[in-house]
Amino acid sequence: MEKALYFMPDISGFTNFVNSTEVAHSIHIIAELLEILLDSTTLELQLVEIEGDALFMFTTKIPSYEEVATQTSSMLEAFHTHTTNYDKMRICNCGSCKTTTNLELKFLVHYGDLTYIKVKHITKPYGSDVIEIHRLLKNKIATNEYVLFTQSVFELYKDKMDSSWRQESGIYDTKVLHYFYKNLEGIKNAIVLEAESSTATNEDISSPALIIEKTFDANIQTINTYLSELKYRHLWDKNVKRVEFDKNKINRIGTEHNCVLSLGNLKFETITAPSADHLVYGEKTKDMLFTKSFSYLIELHKKGNNTTHIILNIYLDYTTVGIFIQPRILKMVSKIWNDKLEKLHQLSKNKIQ
Repeated sequence: MEKALYFMPDISGFTNFVNSTEVAHSIHIIAELLEILLDSTTLELQLVEIEGDALFMFTTKIPSYEEVATQTSSMLEAFHTHTTNYDKMRICNCGSCKTTTNLELKFLVHYGDLTYIKVKHITKPYGSDVIEIHRLLKNKIATNEYVLFTQSVFELYKDKMDSSWRQESGIYDTKVLHYFYKNLEGIKNAIVLEAESSTATNEDISSPALIIEKTFDANIQTINTYLSELKYRHLWDKNVKRVEFDKNKINRIGTEHNCVLSLGNLKFETITAPSADHLVYGEKTKDMLFTKSFSYLIELHKKGNNTTHIILNIYLDYTTVGIFIQPRILKMVSKIWNDKLEKLHQLSKNKIQ
């Protein structure tokens, strides 16, 4: 009978969220991470299926111990590099986004028979060996990030396994299963330390050409959602017919989107600025007429549960022609943004979805 090495990376760490934004964002975050794990595959692994927050894969080309170790470390490094970078680039403060760095990754590896089941056009591995690796998702390992070898994998690689491996066992459906595990938490710690030594990517802009301040009778998180969720842009920016963006990605620093207007379009990139005590959202473009660049940053300052002070800072770098008509440009921009903010206020106050 043909043999296979079953390989299963499993993500954990998200708590149960009830807010619709948090649930939607957690789905996007997990999807991105699963794609990264697939792109980090160094072995000839075939994907059987995506099982919630886990990937179930196998290979019939049995790798060496060193190749399995390389596979787990490369996936774990890519995983935590992404979550660390996402935390530096995020603009959303929902529960899912701000706890992304809490996500953890473990690996289960099993060696056994390869048999298939076919239902209509779907064919996939099936049998006791598939059941065994899934049972071991529930185990007694106290470590958050690890690689687990079943007894059969231990028999394959025992001559290569050093004293860093620990043995455990558990009873599963009256059957005792022995397994071995190795702590992998050091990889995340190294990546986090490296990230802390580097500077975050934030927009450094000075001297706004125009400042508009308003107070909204609305919750700060509601306002921030309507600002930063591109799918809501048309609800408060009536100059925009539609917004073209990647609906499978969460808006963050560097995200690009295209605002389709009645005449032409404007391509924007998401920016922000450092702040410890308030929320900041902004965008920049080089497509605005009579300017070399146009940027804005909106500061949200919480004054109460349903009271938020808004400070809009607009930055303009004029072309030669733009310098001569600067007053007209500022007047036009001021009117457009006062209209946008009024619609944003009404939208946030009424919580229209």
